[in-house]
Amino acid sequence: MNTRPTQPKRPFGVYAIIALLLLRVLSISLDVERIRLGLTPLTLPDLDKSSSIVVVIGITIAAILAVCIGLFLLKRWAWIAVMILIGFNLLYGIVYYLNGGQPFVSLLLDVISVFYLNQSTVQAAFEHRPAPPQVTA
Repeated sequence: MNTRPTQPKRPFGVYAIIALLLLRVLSISLDVERIRLGLTPLTLPDLDKSSSIVVVIGITIAAILAVCIGLFLLKRWAWIAVMILIGFNLLYGIVYYLNGGQPFVSLLLDVISVFYLNQSTVQAAFEHRPAPPQVTA
């Protein structure tokens, strides 16, 4: 008799969100390198090279990686944190666009992430309740 508790199954959307967040980390890292080389960044605003900006970017990357781990472990706080993070990112991207920036990659990643976050199977995985039955035709 197997008495081990079963792990909840992760829907594809959870893996997709984690992959999109890791793409965000990659895009931020590439932009930091572009700034270091004196080039115009693609997703970040054109910032100076002050140490405070580097610290903020480092904390942001660390937070995204922590949320990825929480998502993989199906922690409810991680789902909430991603929703808040993406909300701020969408607002920032819109403001940045209205001020002449071109944050198209970031906005695309955010819209796709919101699509996956709002799928019923993904929401059910983080609420640890059964997913609604799928309608088959």
